[in-house]
Amino acid sequence: TSITIPDSVTSIGNYAFSDCESLTSITIPDSVTSIGEKAFMYCYNLESVTIGNGVTSIGSSAFYNCTSLTSVAIGKDVTSIGDRAFYGCINLININFCGTVNEWRKISKGDKWNAQVHSNCTITYNYVPNE
Repeated sequence: TSITIPDSVTSIGNYAFSDCESLTSITIPDSVTSIGEKAFMYCYNLESVTIGNGVTSIGSSAFYNCTSLTSVAIGKDVTSIGDRAFYGCINLININFCGTVNEWRKISKGDKWNAQVHSNCTITYNYVPNE
């Protein structure tokens, strides 16, 4: 139910974990630079995601309808978050960003970004994940 991606992995492909209903948490290492489209779509029981500092792009619909997702830690090297990447994540209340407010503002955020991040969602800056 809990997965830590090995350091030898450099990308998570399209649909890689789509429909993995038993997945509850995932840790993505610094070696991963991209998360493909719909990589975790419909992982209904996924509650937390820690995204390494190497990730530069999060694909469209990457976490689409992960309805149990409450917390996401996003590395400071992210430059783009695709269309509907967190759409349907109705319980997402914490986005922990490892960079500054200005770095967050520079990230290209796709279609439906405002609809993805609900008014009860808090963004924390300069976050340091527990290791």
